[in-house]
Amino acid sequence: MQRACASTDGMLEGVSSQHYDLATPCEDWNTRALLNHVLGTLALGASLLSDIEPTVRMAPGSLPDADLAGEDPLKAYRVGVEGLLAAAGGDTLSRPHSTPLGDMPGSVLGGFTTLDIAVHGWDLAKATGQPAELDDDLADEVLAFARQTLTDTTRAPRIGPEVAAGPRASATDRLVAFLGRRP
Repeated sequence: MQRACASTDGMLEGVSSQHYDLATPCEDWNTRALLNHVLGTLALGASLLSDIEPTVRMAPGSLPDADLAGEDPLKAYRVGVEGLLAAAGGDTLSRPHSTPLGDMPGSVLGGFTTLDIAVHGWDLAKATGQPAELDDDLADEVLAFARQTLTDTTRAPRIGPEVAAGPRASATDRLVAFLGRRP
């Protein structure tokens, strides 16, 4: 989770207000909307891992009910990361938590949060013309988690069907292709 947050932080540094209206690999969201989704994911993940009522209203795979990006999305992101990582400490990942999708082991909740943050960092980098490669170990770990937890049934409607990645595809390309994105 920490490596995914750091990776996306580096990609967010290259996003400015000039990019907000750009299309992203997430079909219905421009860059501003995707920023808000990532910020909502941080807040929702922190609340669920802390077993407290979410301060941000957002269904998994959707947008928050308020603008979270404000004037300084990078600062908002960094504050959100601090909250998420603090919530993920101690025994949090080893015990179950109530989520909008039902009770979930902490390791799975943390895995989905990590996946969302890492892949949407890639989405933001792609949308804004930045290098989008994740660290190979991070991409491999997130892909292994995704392969264990996502099925054709659980993908829809938030995650598209897998697309082909070439035999020489990077770890990042294999990950995003598994999640329905064209590398």
